[in-house]
Amino acid sequence: MVGRWDVSFEEWRALLHLFRAEDVALSTESEQRLLHLGLINQGDGTGLSAAGRTLIEHELLLERRNRLQH
Repeated sequence: MVGRWDVSFEEWRALLHLFRAEDVALSTESEQRLLHLGLINQGDGTGLSAAGRTLIEHELLLERRNRLQH
C-alpha cells in the first residue's frame, strides 16, 4: 500500500487540494507519478482515486488522534 511518505510535500498538498475538491495545478512529472501510484484518476480533469481518498482519510484521522492524545 502506498503511504504518505511515498509522495513529495508538493504532491501531498496537491492531493489534499483534490480531497477538498479544489483546483490544483500538477506538474506533468507529479501527475504521472501519482497516476502510477494509483492515487489520482484522469478523465474530465484530475481527481482522487479511491486509493487516494482512503490514504488522505487515513492520514487525517491519524493526525486528529495524535492531536487529541497530546
